[in-house]
Amino acid sequence: MAATNRARPQPRANISFFSKIQGKISDACAQQKFLTDKKTLEKTWKLMDKVVKLCQQSKMNLKNSPPFILDILPDTYQRLHLIYSKYEDQMHLLHSNEHYNIFINNLMRKCKQAIKLFKEGKEKMFDENSHYRRNLTKLSLVFSHMLSELKAIFPNGLFAGDQFRITKADAAEFWKTRFGNSTIPKEGWEKTRNSGTGSSDQ
Repeated sequence: MAATNRARPQPRANISFFSKIQGKISDACAQQKFLTDKKTLEKTWKLMDKVVKLCQQSKMNLKNSPPFILDILPDTYQRLHLIYSKYEDQMHLLHSNEHYNIFINNLMRKCKQAIKLFKEGKEKMFDENSHYRRNLTKLSLVFSHMLSELKAIFPNGLFAGDQFRITKADAAEFWKTRFGNSTIPKEGWEKTRNSGTGSSDQ
């Protein structure tokens, strides 16, 4: 019995080794995760079209009031098509644009979530008071915000995110110090967020 109660030595070296490997894999995935190309955009359009067709079912009886997904997704499609046309001769600039890549990735993810609601909810999707229907309304609101962001960042179809300026001096300094000219918080955000939450752990 004494032998079984003995504390087993922890394989720290192995844990450290696998942690490093996992970290390198995570970094590599993070770099590749948001890469886009023409196929990615076409896939996004197909997903959007599928969501629209599902929402067009007569049994859905969607009300034409904001946020109205049957207006939002076609408008988003038109905006993406405009952006694509502006960069048609220099697609490398568009596909290397971090904001665009993340937007497309998020749009695909949200479309898949909407399609999943129809798969799982089935007949319940036609009930306006169902959990599935409420979640579709929430997604419609998300799509609406995403469209507004896309129009703001790509006015006339061209990226203008680097032209935005924060008017409040201290907020502008905070952003400039940590994220430079990027429109998206990068590596420093997690560190910044953690440094500001120390008191909440006490």
